[in-house]
Amino acid sequence: MIACRRRKVENGTMNTKSLMLCGCLCLAVVVLASGTMVAALTKQADAVADKLHTPAEGSAERAAILEGLRRHWQASRNPDDGKTYRGTITFHVNYLKVHNGWAWVYAEPRSSLPKERFPENSGFLLQLKAERWELMKLPPMDDNGDGAFNPSPGDLVRIKKMYPSIAADIIPVEKRR
Repeated sequence: MIACRRRKVENGTMNTKSLMLCGCLCLAVVVLASGTMVAALTKQADAVADKLHTPAEGSAERAAILEGLRRHWQASRNPDDGKTYRGTITFHVNYLKVHNGWAWVYAEPRSSLPKERFPENSGFLLQLKAERWELMKLPPMDDNGDGAFNPSPGDLVRIKKMYPSIAADIIPVEKRR
């Protein structure tokens, strides 16, 4: 009788150990599979980021880029009263190209306060730094009547010299005669 109880206890212990081992193996498979899926999704996102593209309206990438531009305007002074902008700033985007952590955008800022106006502006260069889009200073542009709307070949050389890692295909360039 004691031997029977021992076998039941031993069998119970063996079953518990087997169940625990099986549970751990299943958990390891789930963790490895999810890690593989995350890596695949990250690789896919990186592949998109490595190509010249325009982020879709409403996308997280577009919102993040415009947030970087918004921070610039929120830190700027209104030319009318010299104060910082107090209204909610939104943008009408005319041009946006992104490639390899660089973005070029033409966006007309608008304030929710009708009396706040913005100075004339042209293109903006942003770079993704530490998961945040930052406005970059542009070198002086040739006076070709278009400013940063249509950088000249000389402007491109200066921009590339200032930012050697820039993805130059984001910069709009009209063919010159």
